[in-house]
Amino acid sequence: MARGGVAISNDKPYLRREDIRVSISTIRALESRGLVIREDCPDWFRDERVHLTAAGRRDLAASFARPRPTGLTTTHPARPLPTAAASRSR
Repeated sequence: MARGGVAISNDKPYLRREDIRVSISTIRALESRGLVIREDCPDWFRDERVHLTAAGRRDLAASFARPRPTGLTTTHPARPLPTAAASRSR
């Protein structure tokens, strides 16, 4: 969205990159928060293009300053690695 790569046609989002997906409900949620707007698209095969608002650009820029979450956690506690003493007793 930051680069204008999201377009909407028949209420279905399209992206320039095939490896990224965004749902119409996500676009609507961002619209309701004032972070994106839809504008008429000059492409004849797309109805609207999604753009970040000033607030959306500000929030996106601020997100780059936030620390990234740590790695994924598992539902099971990690098993302890065998120690040298435990290895010798076998």
